[in-house]
Amino acid sequence: MTATILAGFTGLVLVPAQAFGQESATNTAEKTGRVTLLDRLTISATWVDEAAIDALAAESHVDREELERIQPNTAADVFRSVPGVAASMNGDDPATAINIRGMQQYGRVVVTLDGARQDYWRVGHGSGSFYVEPELLKEVTVIRGPVSNTFGTGGIGGVVAFETMDARDFLKSNERWALSEKLSYETNGKGFLTSTTGAYRFTDNFDVIGNLVYRDLDAYKDGNGDTVPWTENSVLSGYLKGSFRFAEDQELKLGMVQQKYNDFITGSSGSPSASLSRYDADTVNRTYTASYTYNPAGNDLIDFGIDVYHNETRADQYQVWPSSRIGNTRYYDVSTTGFNARNSSRFDAYGLAHTLTYGGDFHHLEGDSDADHFGAGSQDSGGAFLQWKGEYSDWLEVIAALRYDAYQLDGQTKTLEDASLSGNRWSPRLSVAVTPFEGFQVYGSYSEGYRAPTLQDVFRGGGAHGSGNSYVPNLLLQPEVAKSWEAGVNIKLDDVLVANDSLRGKINLFHTKVEDYIDVDLTNPIRSARNLGDARLRGIEVEGLYDFNWGFVNLSGALVDAEFTSGVYAGQPLTNTPLDRFSATLGFRAFDERLTYGAQFLSVGEITRTSRSDPTAALETSDGFQLVNLFADWKVNEHTRLGFGVENLFNEKYTDPQSSWSSSAATEQGKGRTFKVSLTGRIGG
Repeated sequence: MTATILAGFTGLVLVPAQAFGQESATNTAEKTGRVTLLDRLTISATWVDEAAIDALAAESHVDREELERIQPNTAADVFRSVPGVAASMNGDDPATAINIRGMQQYGRVVVTLDGARQDYWRVGHGSGSFYVEPELLKEVTVIRGPVSNTFGTGGIGGVVAFETMDARDFLKSNERWALSEKLSYETNGKGFLTSTTGAYRFTDNFDVIGNLVYRDLDAYKDGNGDTVPWTENSVLSGYLKGSFRFAEDQELKLGMVQQKYNDFITGSSGSPSASLSRYDADTVNRTYTASYTYNPAGNDLIDFGIDVYHNETRADQYQVWPSSRIGNTRYYDVSTTGFNARNSSRFDAYGLAHTLTYGGDFHHLEGDSDADHFGAGSQDSGGAFLQWKGEYSDWLEVIAALRYDAYQLDGQTKTLEDASLSGNRWSPRLSVAVTPFEGFQVYGSYSEGYRAPTLQDVFRGGGAHGSGNSYVPNLLLQPEVAKSWEAGVNIKLDDVLVANDSLRGKINLFHTKVEDYIDVDLTNPIRSARNLGDARLRGIEVEGLYDFNWGFVNLSGALVDAEFTSGVYAGQPLTNTPLDRFSATLGFRAFDERLTYGAQFLSVGEITRTSRSDPTAALETSDGFQLVNLFADWKVNEHTRLGFGVENLFNEKYTDPQSSWSSSAATEQGKGRTFKVSLTGRIGG
């Protein structure tokens, strides 16, 4: 039924798209080529800006145009079409948890906002979550796998880098100032948003930009028409950034981002239990950044950058249920202060073009709470790396890198005695790529990553899934080590079927072994995080884009298999087993490309879980789901932009199988059919 209706919609939009396309065909034919999503320059696994299509790694990019099109409510919405990524969130929690190829929880995936690490944790279901308001974003880059280890310690799953806009991204070349106001509304949950952005260019070398966002959402309804309780929330966020260019080759950026969330937190999302604790939560996330770059013209040996940052997240929670505990309070406070510095030197020698990149990073993390299920303490982590990239002619590329990591954790045992844990390791990377003919590149890669045990792993002293104070710290935990083999193909072709069209594709196969995987052993009545054994992750990721001037087709998908290969859970899927996902977007352009509209199909596969307390019990399977979303983005004129969308067109009844939503919940978690509309006005001069 869904496929039939979608086919009918496709047929309807094809007719007007072709008619509108005639109007803009002359203009598009004169273009020298379109910059596709995979062609945009962004950060990469090598710390050298390059397009995702040129990277010898599994990289994806989401730009501002895509963000405007999907109108995301949460950071999780941003990753709908990113292969190998499951960004799940519970309906009653605005925080987001990222899963890359089965690697989840904080530290396994490095999440940054303008270069600042976003490290936060609380009670188990929120471990590894972070807060990012999508309206603040300019773009998002995802690097999958331990190949990204130059970005800092811990990221054995990968890196997710969020970036906010600079004034130069907002101001037109002939503008000194500009101001925009965006208003949006959605029907399901009666969600309202206002976003105000302003920028001013004082001189060619000094500009500032600021943004203020307020989002308010009521509880929404699922596909059955039932109100999903505790899903209302409000967000007040904003940022201010100034850019100072001392000369053409030097720039300093100073930034501040503040986000404040008010929502309800439940102990087990969606559970109808009358005795389950529920909290009214106020969470504030603050990020301060300073970034300096120096790239003198005519000097290929210096391309220097350093980022210094501080991030803090404070959650104050007030118990509102059950009635016998109303008024109880608890808090979680996590802060990270750090820096990363790097330089690239380029030179030619022995028939090769060389790029030598080297640098180091350090961060100090502190966590504090009055809840015994929180692993309070401090962590110091740092490292250094050296990377060489050699290119011969236009057909051979080799990357060799070595990283050193070290860490120290400090906390207290349950008897309040001071305790420490430390370690260090060298991690290598080697990638080789061959381009047999223009537009077709084949590469292979081997990389290793290193993740230290977290404060939550080591020093947690209590909480659920145990009796009373049954959780005990574990000072014997060993770090996780990931060893990954990858092979991939990059396809970059132009003028394939019609003039000025573009075909881009990335195909990546991976096989990763994670030694000494850390999780709570629920088979032991004395609860503690332990090295449960080794885990294996393998799969294939595909991302492709065909742009034919008056329209485009985006396809992405991943098939991932992850399980324990040793230990008490041998042969069982990982706790965060990733989902098989597929997405297809068909879009059209009209009215000289001022109107973009189309449909997106998203399919999420079922997930299979083992009983963590009894690995011999029958496996539990949660169903997947399929969604169809519609979108339209119309640039009415240079001052006005109108957006329209329909999410879950066919009112699918579903729950994200990767969430911690209770299996006994009275409602589904997924949001039912939702209409969205936005209006943006802009002036400048």
